Amino acid sequence: MKVKFLYVVFTMMLLVAPTVMAQSVYDYEYNSQKKNASITFRNSSDYTMTLKIIHSFGGLYTTVSLPAHSSRAVSFSKSGTFKLKIKATPRYGQSSYHDGGKFSVTSTETEWTEGEMTFRMSMYGSGLGPSISAKEFESDK
Repeated sequence: MKVKFLYVVFTMMLLVAPTVMAQSVYDYEYNSQKKNASITFRNSSDYTMTLKIIHSFGGLYTTVSLPAHSSRAVSFSKSGTFKLKIKATPRYGQSSYHDGGKFSVTSTETEWTEGEMTFRMSMYGSGLGPSISAKEFESDK
């Protein structure tokens, strides 16, 4: 009886071990894939915000439209430095344009950025950065 029990246990180990090893290889290959960096842009104002994200060396990366009190996540597949330009448009009235500064993201197999930027515009002052012209906002430099 003891020999039969050991034989059953040994047979079960032979059947289970390859499955466990295959699962480990599967987890390593598929769960260690590179994750993209992600930044969530939040508009906490009554203004509509248009964000232009530009590569630091020039060239538009993407444009993000944020209606009042909304948010949107943007994914970055490569590490880099980006410049941000902001257009704030009230429900009625004239838009204002701002230099939102620069930011960097990391996107590698072992490290990636996960962040959030919140924008707020008030009638007492913007807080969105220095003013720029509409022409500068339209430029992708």
